[in-house]
Amino acid sequence: MLNMLRVENLSVIESATVEFGEGLNIITGETGAGKSVFIGALKLLLGERFARTLLRDEEKKLVVEGLFSGDFSHLTGDTREQFEIEDEVIIRREIDSAGKNRVYLNGKLATVVQLKEVAEGFADIHGQHEHQRLLNPACHIEFLDAAVEQKPKDAYLAAYGKYLEKKKKFENIKSDIAKTLKEKDILEFQLNEIESMRIDPGTDEGLEEKIKMLSHMEKIREAAATSLNYLKDGEINASELIGNASSLMSSVADYGAELASAADSLADVGYKIADVTAFLEKMLDMQELDPEELNRLMDRKFRLANLMKKYGGTLDEVIRHGQVIKERLDNLFLDEDSMSRMEKEVTALHSEAQKKADELNSARKKAAEKLSAEIIKNLSELELKNSVFKLEFFPQDELDELGGVRTEFYISTNPGFPPAPLARVASGGEISRVMLSLKDVFAESDRVGTLVFDEIDTGISGKTAKQVAKKLGSIARGKQVIVITHLPVVAAEGNRHFHISKGTDGDKARTDVKALCDDEREEVLALMIAGEKTPSSLEQAKELLTGRGGNA
Repeated sequence: MLNMLRVENLSVIESATVEFGEGLNIITGETGAGKSVFIGALKLLLGERFARTLLRDEEKKLVVEGLFSGDFSHLTGDTREQFEIEDEVIIRREIDSAGKNRVYLNGKLATVVQLKEVAEGFADIHGQHEHQRLLNPACHIEFLDAAVEQKPKDAYLAAYGKYLEKKKKFENIKSDIAKTLKEKDILEFQLNEIESMRIDPGTDEGLEEKIKMLSHMEKIREAAATSLNYLKDGEINASELIGNASSLMSSVADYGAELASAADSLADVGYKIADVTAFLEKMLDMQELDPEELNRLMDRKFRLANLMKKYGGTLDEVIRHGQVIKERLDNLFLDEDSMSRMEKEVTALHSEAQKKADELNSARKKAAEKLSAEIIKNLSELELKNSVFKLEFFPQDELDELGGVRTEFYISTNPGFPPAPLARVASGGEISRVMLSLKDVFAESDRVGTLVFDEIDTGISGKTAKQVAKKLGSIARGKQVIVITHLPVVAAEGNRHFHISKGTDGDKARTDVKALCDDEREEVLALMIAGEKTPSSLEQAKELLTGRGGNA
């Protein structure tokens, strides 16, 4: 449950702290006082995104903090250990005007993703958005599935996933075979074009250098001959001079470390000159330029460049492209037995998925009957007597993630009229009562510890409002419930009552929150009843508080 909510610098709230309790918590206040700001603050604690326009003072950071208590065994052991979670979690979010967002869980820095993981199931917030979900038939199967055991849902999704994977693979192969047949001649030409080159990246990537050498062989041979004359063959040459110097320095190397180092360096130079002269002699021994060899290499270079332009920027990519083409052509020769076997596998997996879908939908129909009966009972208690409520099932042409069916809520609140789609026939007040009925039905099985209703009493009054108040009180006996309301009869039902008033701070609107004692509750309820405190309205307020459903 939510024990405490603290808000700083959010919209009309400069600073406010509310300590909620078990049972039914009521929030009242005049329009525009900032009641819904608390809902926004709670949503931030649950991981929703923040709009900068909600900053009250852009020079200060926004802070929302909440203390939740309860059983957190559903969280992974690693998460509980990381944030030291036992029976309490303190969530804190800080956001500045630049949008910099910091999240703390029990004082430890966390990400928004971690916040959402931890806070999932802490609170369920119902307002106009949730009403819209109730009016959207596409969401009705989600409501129903909340009343269905997880096992048949998991079994179906596992079977459907296997079927879908195999079906996709089979259809891709069939599609590729059909496409490949149309392109067979082109693909065979491309494969032959690539394989005929017998590409060797290690060798072919040196073509450019080899072509350069062959193209300038005469100049290279001339440079090699002259260099050899300087290094070895001339009357005065480097090899002889370096050799003499090396011998002289070697003879005195024992007289000092630096002399020995100089002798070693000269010896190294001698070895290097010997290596260079051997290479130059090899160059001179090469045959004269072979125009045919040069033309062959240049032609290969051109053809390889053309392949890279067509099939990839590198020779490795060209080779990979050839391998892909080969695999596609090989698939053409899959024997009929292989294709038939794969098709049978797809059919078998579809049958298994259909079986699991039938089991799931059978469980759904049983749950729908029970759900409808309980909702009808609740609607009767909420002054919608003789109502008919049921879930219609609409089979789909194909299996899908939802089991090949759609459901829609049908309702009739007037005797003699057949049930029709909820979205078409229900009024605002009826929608609120259907939603309240659903939440009452799911209250015991739902892991959510805190239910928040933002003006669930829209469009109702009189005896109906009293019944809604009792229903909220009934739900609150098993869960913490927080209700924002304009109705005094609903407000009187609460275990705790918080009143929000607005004023001004300089030229800015501000909001104050106060937990009311019994006398203050009477005054607030009197104002809600008559718009002013009169002996009559005070007496009515007192009667409401005295007669509320066991919440004295």
